[in-house]
Amino acid sequence: MRKVRWEITNNFKIGKDFKEYDKFTYECKDDDVWVTTETPLAKKQPEKSSK
Repeated sequence: MRKVRWEITNNFKIGKDFKEYDKFTYECKDDDVWVTTETPLAKKQPEKSSK
C-alpha cells in the first residue's frame, strides 16, 4: 500500500465543537483496494512571541 493523498478536513461545526482531521488515502494496486483514514489533529500549542 502506498499513500496517494493527504489533506486536512473538518467536521463543519463551529465554536468549541469544531475539530480538524488528518485525512490519508492509501492505494494497493495489486488488489485494487483504496483505504481512507481520518484521525483527529493534535491541538496546536499557542505560539509564544520571542519579543
